[in-house]
Amino acid sequence: MTTRCPWAEKSPQLLIYHDLEWGVPVHDERQLFENLSLEIFQAGLTWHLILKYREALRMAFEQFEPDKLAQLTPGQMQDLYHDDRIIRNRQKIDAVIENARVLNSLHELDWSLSETLWQLVNGMPLDHHLQPAEKLDVEWFVSELSQTLRHLGFKRIGPKTCYSLLQASGIVNDHLADCYRHDEISEEV
Repeated sequence: MTTRCPWAEKSPQLLIYHDLEWGVPVHDERQLFENLSLEIFQAGLTWHLILKYREALRMAFEQFEPDKLAQLTPGQMQDLYHDDRIIRNRQKIDAVIENARVLNSLHELDWSLSETLWQLVNGMPLDHHLQPAEKLDVEWFVSELSQTLRHLGFKRIGPKTCYSLLQASGIVNDHLADCYRHDEISEEV
């Protein structure tokens, strides 16, 4: 029997996400922005719900291409507020679009989200070798990152969202040590 992180066994969608995406190292700027945006939408909701809406969110948010999102007009934003295919939280929608504008502006200054995130771990995924029921105090690790991103203009970026982004993007390998994906991901690096 294959051992997985327990949260992955709650639904088929979570299982697929866990097995194929979660914790796989991501360096692509657009994918990191998508991951960040989905983490913003997830705040206060379940990840299962985000996966249910993910394709509709991708369509509505221009495949999370920051340069395209940064150019949305007020009318297009109003359309998003009323689009029943997506999560219609106005503050989250506004944050994702504002973050695209911020990222787009920073790209013009040769700033990279990928480089900033990967610098935290000196370019190699941080592996906590978590045991079942073990809890980490992650505040220390991401508080400076969240402050930096907020200072740059990013919205709805707290330590919890930042840490979830690092986990989802494989910057931190928080698969449980006995999960089969833990060692697979460690070996891929």
